[in-house]
Amino acid sequence: MEDLGNAPGEGTGRDVPGSGPRASDAERDTFCAILQRHFADGRLSEEELSQRLDTAMHARSLGELYALVSDLPDLPIEITSTLRRSRSHKLRWWRR
Repeated sequence: MEDLGNAPGEGTGRDVPGSGPRASDAERDTFCAILQRHFADGRLSEEELSQRLDTAMHARSLGELYALVSDLPDLPIEITSTLRRSRSHKLRWWRR
């Protein structure tokens, strides 16, 4: 992915053509749950969580959502299994 000059989690990708398929409400909710789990595990401050949740809720594409978690480790399967079952083709598109 092209470096947009933003700190991790700050870039939205909205001005980048081809930032991926459009995100659904369910996918936004899943990414919000992932961010909340990282906050609970101590990887994000309260301010970072707030900023990333706001960006996630306004994201239009999967590219924008994945940018929010690109600097965080993958979570156990029980958190992300819903997204993988419903949108596995999009995950393969984004995560090469």
